[in-house]
Amino acid sequence: MRALDNLVVVITGASQGIGAAIARNFALHNARVVVTGRNRARLAENVAPYNIPRSRYLIIAGDLTHPGTVKKIVSAAVKKFGRIDIFVNNAGVGIHKPVEETTVAEYDTIMDTNLKAIFLSFRELIPLFRRQGGGQIINISSGAARIGSPGLAVYAASKAAVNVLSESAAGEVRNQSIKISVLSPASTDTKLMSQMSKQSRSPSKASLKLTVDEVAEAVIYLARQNSNAWTSMADIRPLLINR
Repeated sequence: MRALDNLVVVITGASQGIGAAIARNFALHNARVVVTGRNRARLAENVAPYNIPRSRYLIIAGDLTHPGTVKKIVSAAVKKFGRIDIFVNNAGVGIHKPVEETTVAEYDTIMDTNLKAIFLSFRELIPLFRRQGGGQIINISSGAARIGSPGLAVYAASKAAVNVLSESAAGEVRNQSIKISVLSPASTDTKLMSQMSKQSRSPSKASLKLTVDEVAEAVIYLARQNSNAWTSMADIRPLLINR
């Protein structure tokens, strides 16, 4: 498997949860990391324990629902490090609410964050990767994308769209040394999942959840695959009911 030393990795939604764990794991593999999210202070707090020089990481605060944020992230990363090797689209939002009660504003926020931001990243990254001779995009989806669930209509639809968008785009660029992969975790022990569970009338059992580091380890595996190996879609689920 390929080493991650000195590769430039961008992680969106890295201020907490899965994104923070992904960034931490890449840093442990000696990658140069670019962490993005809405809360700059929290991003800085997460980076501090890495104990790496300022020259090896970059913090970019921004709201992915705002036009131009994705372009700003890509431009800043390339300006500092000269390239991007791996881009992890992790940022995501969701609510647990019947579709008839979901507002248009809530729908737009979910779709803009979970789907449109990934579409915009493709538009920025594919030309960049083509110029630099290759690159990898890893999109964090959800097990909810495969099976509809009451209360998760809009969230599940956004993630299902991520899967199809990614698979279609991957077919367009796979012969150009550009990999696009989707990782779909089952329910994971994060603040977002906790909030969505509280909104549900049947909260999920904590014993059935993945940890953020288990998801991050799966991302590392996808990133370390050799140049000729490509995983299009991957699911990750908890093996044991009782930990």
